[in-house]
Amino acid sequence: MKKIFSILFTLAITLSATAQIDRSIRPEAGPAPKLDFGKYQVFEMKNGLKLIVVEDHKLPRVSISLIIDRDPILEGSKAGYVQLAGEMLRQGTTTRPKAQLDEEIDFIGASLNTSSSSVSASGLSKYTEKLIAMMADVTLNPAFPPEEFEKLKKQALSGIESEKDDADAIAENVFRGMMYGLDHPYGEMMTKATAESIQLEDCKTYYNNYWVPNDSYIAIVGDIKPEKAKELITKYFGTWKTANVPKNVYDMPEPAKAMQISIVNKESAVQSVVTIGNVIELKPGSPDEVTLRLANQILGGGSLGRLFQNIREDKAYTYGAYSSYDDDRLVGQFSASASVRNEVTDSAVMEFYKEFKRLQTEPVPAEELQAAKNYVIGSFGRSLESPSTVARFALNIQRYKLPADYYETYLAKLQAVTPEQIMEVAKKYIGTESTHLVVVGKASDIADDLAAMGKVTYYDTEGKVAEAPSEPVPAGITAETVVNNYIDAIGGVKKLKKVKDITTKYDAEIAGAPMKISATITRKKPNMYKMEMVAAGMGTLMAQTYDGERAKTSGMQGEKVLEGEDLEDMAQQAKFNTELEYLTDAYTLKLTKVATVDGQKAYVMEVTDKDGKTETEYYSVESGLKIKSESTEETPQGPISSSQSYSDYKEVNGVMYPHTLKIDAGPQKIKMTVTEIKVNSKIKKSEFSF
Repeated sequence: MKKIFSILFTLAITLSATAQIDRSIRPEAGPAPKLDFGKYQVFEMKNGLKLIVVEDHKLPRVSISLIIDRDPILEGSKAGYVQLAGEMLRQGTTTRPKAQLDEEIDFIGASLNTSSSSVSASGLSKYTEKLIAMMADVTLNPAFPPEEFEKLKKQALSGIESEKDDADAIAENVFRGMMYGLDHPYGEMMTKATAESIQLEDCKTYYNNYWVPNDSYIAIVGDIKPEKAKELITKYFGTWKTANVPKNVYDMPEPAKAMQISIVNKESAVQSVVTIGNVIELKPGSPDEVTLRLANQILGGGSLGRLFQNIREDKAYTYGAYSSYDDDRLVGQFSASASVRNEVTDSAVMEFYKEFKRLQTEPVPAEELQAAKNYVIGSFGRSLESPSTVARFALNIQRYKLPADYYETYLAKLQAVTPEQIMEVAKKYIGTESTHLVVVGKASDIADDLAAMGKVTYYDTEGKVAEAPSEPVPAGITAETVVNNYIDAIGGVKKLKKVKDITTKYDAEIAGAPMKISATITRKKPNMYKMEMVAAGMGTLMAQTYDGERAKTSGMQGEKVLEGEDLEDMAQQAKFNTELEYLTDAYTLKLTKVATVDGQKAYVMEVTDKDGKTETEYYSVESGLKIKSESTEETPQGPISSSQSYSDYKEVNGVMYPHTLKIDAGPQKIKMTVTEIKVNSKIKKSEFSF
């Protein structure tokens, strides 16, 4: 199967160019800008809905945002239903089916989006009333059509499946679970089990309980008079009825008292995703927020931050290292992260803690502190060029009960911050020994070094405690044993040798691809191969042909005869029943360990061909079937790991074939589902001729 589907990955490749700048030179400090906060008006409707209007006639456009200001919700065994409920609001109303709603929005060149706690729309100001009317319809009259719910649920399950091999997504989910706890609204995650348990009634119940006007805000920014805005909101939202909203109270999660080292094993990883942090108690508008913003800017706010300069520019461990913080009425967080090479994971972690400690114990030099202030001042000033910033500030003042002049005095407070205050907030909010350290990477490469720092606990991708990911191969089990067990499991040597040709048809699901894609692969002994990939409405995207000696590709990029390494790769993937050759001189096999892969115990075997190319393969201890293969290739962007998972084996003419293949390469996720397999249909050699 090696590289059969690699051509599919080109569908999502984009190129970008970036200007080269010298990051070692700090920009010259400029004067603090004079800030113009603009004016806004606040109205409160009879039903408790609060309206904020920022008048701006520079462009004939308006942006409208509705915010439901509710407490966090613990979803438990149905985690994910609140998200689905928000998406369902956009799937049609009792007066406008989804198709009609889409058509009306497109006709006026506008946009309208929903989430679990918001509705937003924007467009030309001449359509303001139309936009507000549609927003009100979506908000007050959602239809919750069952067929759209099933589509969204299927998409959610597909996304969960894709995230299983996404190291960044795994790191984010597990880190939140470690910090807040899986039984906290900020720590729980949607899993396959919770998503499958969600019913349409759960979404309706959430909407009925929480979507009320008396805990909501509408912000309108743009080409509109405040009184006109009030008139329209009263007209379309005035009938929205008030109701009591459930109040949810949660205990403050316990911060880590010592370094908590958590590893999620990802066997194919050539890099480790490192995340370090802790929960913090930082309410919006806290006196410490201004100082912490400066401290974070110095530590890891960008390419001039200490983390970036140390871990990337000096040590070359990563492409980037950053830190961030969140303030929150319930519980905030501080975190720092980077993706680093496996072999330097422990060294990179030590550099993170070194920079944390330096910020806590050494006064920031005056020049560095002023540069950070200038950066924040400039960023703050530029943000005020957008009227939406003024609306956001006004909304924050209302929601969080901030002083009316909070933002007007923000820069004065920032300018007054001293090096000593930076050290104080660093000690208070940026942990050293007392942190959660979550690493997603290849455990066999990183675990021993991390264990020297403290106790290591393993977790699965859902944040649940897992067994150590590998163990020694039992006595008496060899690579030859594993290969023979696999061949017997799929049908045996005699049945495999009876297969003379095979044609397999697939449907492909590619993340982000707007059209249906199918592929047909035809093989004939000993080494003839043909593949054609077709997209609905576009015809043939790509075709590959190998006649046993020569190879070519054709399609949207033109026709090309393959030579050199490309020809060798094609010859390799054209081999028929490659595993029958594993015990010959054509391959070198090394059985390394037993690992847990996708919840199954598997023998891990390195397979090296005569050209020195190595692939890691996983064979189920229980069934003997191959369940996964992984390889790494060098690219101009660095090493890229790819993997293929095999499941849903079914018998065809006495031989077991996987009918579901999941392919991951970098950010690309592809699911291939077999729709038809034909064996021994007497395919002629002429099918593979040029």
